Amino acid sequence: MKKLCIIMLLALILCFMVGCQDKAANVERFMEDGVEVIVNHLEPYKIRGEPSTLFLEETFTIDTERDDIAEIGLTDIWSVDVDSEDNIYLLNYLANKDAIFKFDNKGNFVTSFGGKGQGPGELRRASYLRVSPKDDIQVTDQDKKLVIFNKDGSYKNQILFKALYLEALLLGNGNYLVKKFVPTPETKYMEFPLILLNGEFEEIKELDRHRRPDHNIGEEFVLPFHKSGNCVSEGQIYVGNTEMGYEIRVYDFEGNLKKKIRKEYQPVNVHQKMKQEIMNQYDSFYTSRRYSFRSHCPAFRYFFIDDEGCLFVMTYEKSEISGEYIHDVFNPDGLFVARISLGNPGFFPTLYNNKFATARNKRLYCLREKDSGYKELVVYRMIWK
Repeated sequence: MKKLCIIMLLALILCFMVGCQDKAANVERFMEDGVEVIVNHLEPYKIRGEPSTLFLEETFTIDTERDDIAEIGLTDIWSVDVDSEDNIYLLNYLANKDAIFKFDNKGNFVTSFGGKGQGPGELRRASYLRVSPKDDIQVTDQDKKLVIFNKDGSYKNQILFKALYLEALLLGNGNYLVKKFVPTPETKYMEFPLILLNGEFEEIKELDRHRRPDHNIGEEFVLPFHKSGNCVSEGQIYVGNTEMGYEIRVYDFEGNLKKKIRKEYQPVNVHQKMKQEIMNQYDSFYTSRRYSFRSHCPAFRYFFIDDEGCLFVMTYEKSEISGEYIHDVFNPDGLFVARISLGNPGFFPTLYNNKFATARNKRLYCLREKDSGYKELVVYRMIWK
């Protein structure tokens, strides 16, 4: 009897060990210069006990083609973010009056704020909007300032910079994450370093440097451009630059590199239809430039992270069924676990890290360009199974 109990106990331990190995099966990890690297392959990992399929249920839209939306002054949408109560904040970069529009969690218009001007609480050229974990609305203005509003739209305070930043974000530890513009006429490129500053605006570390041909100097553009981006969540900064391939680097708020998330990918050919789509986007901006095209697209187009730490990376691949762009989904550990199509947002040439999509409280918010050319925000309920 005692022997039988021992055998059963060993069997249970063996089953537990197999289950644990199953959960982490085939996950490739290694250390590189003291930093953990997670390697993801073409197919998603199947993690035991974790959902692997994401379903989207559309709940409502905010459509700039609607007359009532146009009447409040929201004629275009450049960026979207959401607070802890699911209130929605939309940025209209070229607004004639207020630049920021607030809607409630059912899509009803609440208020607009951030009026034109150079005084406290006024915006001359708002280029970047983020909602902080404390529900402050932070807006970068190209008047060398970061303006902070309460979530009701009232003015809270502003931070004046010595330099012009295209993006500025006050982090939870008092540091700033900023992107600046550095012209380099000798190379015919514009460079955009992503820098971490302390509370005295002194540089702590450069996290990334993105390059783009200078449209004032360069004679020819090679399209599509390489992409760079960043997002912030739970004390971590996620940075990606397609010049480095399919890799997302994860830093803490002090600029320490903690992890690299890599993924294999199948390069997408730049076909004739894609060339025409790109030309249609860029012609209105750079009418006097010649173009040439890469044979393959960069590794990804855009990425964002939800409030649970899941990373969504927009690829150049399209679903054969819906024709929509496919997003790779990574769990909080950096493992590739799912793929989903999230529509065809209106991507246009921009030097700003606009937020085209975000997710919070089991809801997904995604900008989409309609066939008419107008943009709309589509709000989905996210269902993992």
